[in-house]
Amino acid sequence: MQELALVRSRLKAVTGIRGVCSTLATVAAAKLSRTRDRAFGMRTYTQRLREIVARQLLTAREEGIDPAALSPLLTGRLVKRVMLLVIGTDQGLCGGYNLELDAELRRRIREWHADGVETSAIVRGERTARILRRDEAVEIVESTKWPRAGVIDDDVDRLLTATADAFTEGAVDEVWAVYAEHYSMIRRESRTVRLLPIDVREATGSVERYCYEHTREDVVAELLDVLVRLQIEDVMLEAFSAEQCARMITMQEATERADTALAELGVRYNRLRRESITADLTGVLAARRIRKEAANAS
Repeated sequence: MQELALVRSRLKAVTGIRGVCSTLATVAAAKLSRTRDRAFGMRTYTQRLREIVARQLLTAREEGIDPAALSPLLTGRLVKRVMLLVIGTDQGLCGGYNLELDAELRRRIREWHADGVETSAIVRGERTARILRRDEAVEIVESTKWPRAGVIDDDVDRLLTATADAFTEGAVDEVWAVYAEHYSMIRRESRTVRLLPIDVREATGSVERYCYEHTREDVVAELLDVLVRLQIEDVMLEAFSAEQCARMITMQEATERADTALAELGVRYNRLRRESITADLTGVLAARRIRKEAANAS
């Protein structure tokens, strides 16, 4: 009976675990469905705008204008202080996602510290912030949780203001983003990309001439501001999609393992139940026989 009670208790526990895992998988799938297409579209849109800015800078260079003079967001300088925009998670339950992101983050921090570069960080995700606080050499400027809606415009604007102001005011010399890029349901990659100063690859081909309604500086400055914002929104969408995909797959696998465990426990429970019933019936029959023999003897 003790073993039967234990199996019954385990059945109840595994059923509860399965329900939690199934719910988490369903929620992650819904969030992924809502974010995935938006992330892919933002990646294409950001790349297209980067090409437009590259052509503008190529035209300016051909006309003898230093591109760095068009906007402070293009001005590079000696790197002594780096700010990291770390897009992490609030919780686990997403397989190796957090381990991969933490490994990439630690690797880059070690490289900067080896070169004598100071690091600070703005962290999205309380779990990632807790891990990063263990490194006393990294100053955490701000850490926030993910809102229920995921990536929202107000958060993007706030991060844009924080990073752009820190760079233009000279508080930091570079701004980098550490995040996981989502490629497919089975592929993601933890990456570190520079946000500021803006890294625009040199355009190739013939030089195009443009007529500006305002000044070239105004147009390029506006494009660069939009590009920085798009880059921040892009890395946030990629990271959020990658996290939800990892959690969905992990929880689906956990649900399948729970189903297997429930099936095995069900078989064991039925066997123990049959043995218990058989033992009870045997005891009843034995007692009846003993009473009958005692009655005959008297």
